[in-house]
Amino acid sequence: MDQPGQMEQNAAQTGPARLVSREVMIYYANCAMVATTPRDLAVYFGRFTPVSDEKGGQQLAELYERQIYMTFEQAEDLVRILSQTLQAVKSKKAEQTNVTAPMQPSVKAPIKK
Repeated sequence: MDQPGQMEQNAAQTGPARLVSREVMIYYANCAMVATTPRDLAVYFGRFTPVSDEKGGQQLAELYERQIYMTFEQAEDLVRILSQTLQAVKSKKAEQTNVTAPMQPSVKAPIKK
């Protein structure tokens, strides 16, 4: 029987066991910022949110709600795996797209008479 906070182990793995908590909170971020110290760095994740200005108008502001601290070595590992993942996704997408088909214009030009 599953208990709150119980960990779930990933299937295929090499090296140390990788566990993912069943209580992981999902957070969508569409902006990020990085801050550093001489020993580590922090990545702040946020989202754009509408705010009112003094005149009652609306504008967007960056609202940072999550942060992750890591060593520079961990950041290098993260950059490497993110790059590999992005390249794999781009390659797969390119394979799925028929690259030999003629390109279709995204905006049709008006026909002159």
